[in-house]
Amino acid sequence: MINICIPSLNRPELLKQTTLKLLIDLPTDDFKIYIFLSEADSRYDGLGTIVVTNIKGIGKTRTFIRNYFSVGEKIIQLDDDLKSIKSKRENFNLINFFYEAFETMGKEDVKFCGCSPYSNEFFMNSIYTTNLKYTGGHLIFEIIRENPINVVIDHFEDYLANILYFIKDKKLLRFNDVYVETKYYNQEGGIVESYGSLKKRKEAAEQLSIKIEEYFPTLATGYKKKKFDVVNIRLKYRSKWTEDLIQLENNYNENFNT
Repeated sequence: MINICIPSLNRPELLKQTTLKLLIDLPTDDFKIYIFLSEADSRYDGLGTIVVTNIKGIGKTRTFIRNYFSVGEKIIQLDDDLKSIKSKRENFNLINFFYEAFETMGKEDVKFCGCSPYSNEFFMNSIYTTNLKYTGGHLIFEIIRENPINVVIDHFEDYLANILYFIKDKKLLRFNDVYVETKYYNQEGGIVESYGSLKKRKEAAEQLSIKIEEYFPTLATGYKKKKFDVVNIRLKYRSKWTEDLIQLENNYNENFNT
């Protein structure tokens, strides 16, 4: 069984109009849809198996999801506002890709993989890579491991997950020829609502970029995207796995979230 996990907050109609439409042909013998809500909301009834987390924030919610399932179970985490999942492959089939992703994870001996953040075919020069390249949190595949990664921040939680999985798996699997279309910053509900405002989200981004670079200086750096007036993180894709990264992870686990 592959568990489809969709965190959502106060936008059931958007969920129905976007992500769930993409999943309409899922074979129910192999897949089960879960909707993770911070609090009970009857508007979501009938959309999937509802799990009330009593937790706010996407980082903590994703950590809750990882701990909700048992070791070895397969999950796919999807955002609740996906417009499309596309590929430059001919006759691309989303359901077949779901199976392929887990097969490739087994082949590469990893517990995590994601997709390209780019829709430009110029960057789709290989099916997948295993170096430290950013995979957005909009569509991620995981096999639950003992002691799952613990991410409790909201902004940049996907970058932080990339870093922690790279340390644990010694590689980061990314499908370069599959990408997700969604919208950033401007949808009501979701992560923006959990911050209270877009301004607060931007302020949090600046603070967290500094903190992530401080804890993982060999793997990430912060920079300003002038066009959008926001701070972002850049992963250092030439990074090599070394033993000292384990100490960085230990330091993170002991101190980052305190």
